[in-house]
Amino acid sequence: MTDPSALDRPSALDRPSALSSLSPIPVPWPLPHGYPRHRPGRAELRRAITYLADRADWPSLSWSALVEGLLQVGLADIPLGRLVEGHVDSLRILSQAGLEPRIGAAYGVWASRSAGTGVAAVPEGDKLRLDGTIRFASGAGVIDRALVPVWLDPETHLLIDLAVSELPVDRSHWHTPAMQVSQTHTVLVEGLLVPADDVVGEQNFYLGRPGFLPGGVGVAAVWTGGLTRVLDVTVAMLTGRPVTAAQDFRLGRARLHLVAALTAVRTAGQRLDELWAAAGRRSAPVVAEVCAEARAIVAQAVVAALAEVRTLAGPAGLAFDADLGHALDDLGLYVAQLNGDAESTRLGAALRGRP
Repeated sequence: MTDPSALDRPSALDRPSALSSLSPIPVPWPLPHGYPRHRPGRAELRRAITYLADRADWPSLSWSALVEGLLQVGLADIPLGRLVEGHVDSLRILSQAGLEPRIGAAYGVWASRSAGTGVAAVPEGDKLRLDGTIRFASGAGVIDRALVPVWLDPETHLLIDLAVSELPVDRSHWHTPAMQVSQTHTVLVEGLLVPADDVVGEQNFYLGRPGFLPGGVGVAAVWTGGLTRVLDVTVAMLTGRPVTAAQDFRLGRARLHLVAALTAVRTAGQRLDELWAAAGRRSAPVVAEVCAEARAIVAQAVVAALAEVRTLAGPAGLAFDADLGHALDDLGLYVAQLNGDAESTRLGAALRGRP
C-alpha cells in the first residue's frame, strides 16, 4: 500500500545525484567505525578488508552487479579498495575453478612479473618447489593467502593458492607515500615447498580462463569509485569558502570525466553480461575489446580529472587537505598500472584491421 505522505516527497530519481545525474551514484558504503583512513595498523586494515568484502556474495554476481559493488569499494577508500578488489578477484577465480576459499582467509592476487621477476616452480615428488620474487604484492603482511601464478617454463604456469602470512616481506623499495596503506611490497620466495593440492585449475588456467580480461573491468570499477571519492572530497574542500569561476570550470570538467568513466565501466558490465549469456567462449575477441575500451576510457578519464582537480585545488588545497592530497596521490599511482599508450595502440590497430 502506498504511503500517502510519500506522494508529496520527491523520489531519489527526481533529485540530482551528488556528482552525476546521467549516471547516478548510490549512497556509499561506510567504513568500519573509527577506521583511521590514512594510518591504519595492519590489524585494522585486515578487519576493514573483511568488513567491506562481507557486503556481497561476490562469486555469484553478474558482471554488471560486480561493477556496481566495486564502484562502492573504490568510493569507500582507494588503497583499501585495491585490497578488497584483490580479495574479490580471488574469490571469483576460485569459483571459476570450482573451488572454495579457505574459511576466514583474506585473499589477494599476486601475479606481477615486473622487470623479469616472478616465481619459478619445480616438481619435487608430490610437492612443488617455489623460488622467486614477487613485486607489487599488495597486502603483504596483512592478507592470509594469495593466488600466485608460478612458472614451470616460460610458456607454462600453474596457479597456487598460497599461504603468505609468514613469507619474508621486503618493504625497502616503496619510497612514495602514495598507496602506502595498501601495504604493497616485494615478497621473497626461496625453496618453498607447497603441496600439489594447492594448485588451482589446470595448467595455464589463470591467464587462459574466460574471466581473466573481464577481471580488469573490475579494477576499472574501483578506479571509477576512487575518482568519485576524489570529487567528493574536492567538493567538501570547496564548501563554505569563496569559489572562483575558474575553479567551477575545472570542477565541471572533472565531473564530465567522471561521467565518462561511470558510463564506460557500467556499459562494459552490461555488455559482458550480454556476451556471457549469448556466446560464452565464442565471443572472446569482442570481450577483449570491451574490456580494453573500458579500461582505457576509465584510465584516461581519471588522469584528466586528477589534473583538473590539482589545478583547481592549488597549493593550499594540495598541502592542507589531507583527504584530498591522499586521494589524488593514491588514485594517480593506482591507475598508472595501465599502460594507456599500449592499450590505445592495440585498439587503433584493431580498428584498422576491420573488414
